[in-house]
Amino acid sequence: MEVIQGPLGELQPSPYVDCPEEGCAYTLEDGVLMRHRRNAELVFDDRLPMAVDPELDAPEHERPRLRRIARMLAESTATARLASPYVVFVPQEGAVASRGILPGSGIVGAPNPGAERVAVDYEGARYGQSEMSRLADRVFYAHGRLVEQYPTVARMAVRRDSLVEVGTFDPASGTIAPIDAASEATLAGWLGTEKLDSAELARSAGAR
Repeated sequence: MEVIQGPLGELQPSPYVDCPEEGCAYTLEDGVLMRHRRNAELVFDDRLPMAVDPELDAPEHERPRLRRIARMLAESTATARLASPYVVFVPQEGAVASRGILPGSGIVGAPNPGAERVAVDYEGARYGQSEMSRLADRVFYAHGRLVEQYPTVARMAVRRDSLVEVGTFDPASGTIAPIDAASEATLAGWLGTEKLDSAELARSAGAR
């Protein structure tokens, strides 16, 4: 039993514990252990996952195992956020410095601890590019420019307090890990939706 860093199929970009003997995988969402059914190709079923309380929803002999799974996932999620230097931002409401950034843009930077200003690259998919349909796609392209330092007008250095840190970006998996439920709500607002679609946090299957 081990923690696997997503993505798994299209529905789950975050860390998970795969349990093929049960035909399911476990994730942790807002501190709640969730059980997802999965098929032989390791793709999550599109049915809603089931919340599992180790103390109430399992026989006594199964509880230590479920507690261990929940603990592994909690530690892995925290470690993944700390390990990535690439921070995903949205503009602070009313911030003048970031008014040129289109709503829904992917904004990413690698801020130095304690620095008052941070250089960020951003991608708004102004022309509706199909390969940038998801937030993670747009962050991926902005991250590429950030790392390679391509000449671009989509880069700015702004005061750190004009941005809201909402998560981190893992280039290897192409996924965004929100900090918490409040950050997910902030991202949803930035994308113009009431609830954040988890698919926005992982790159599109056809993205290059």
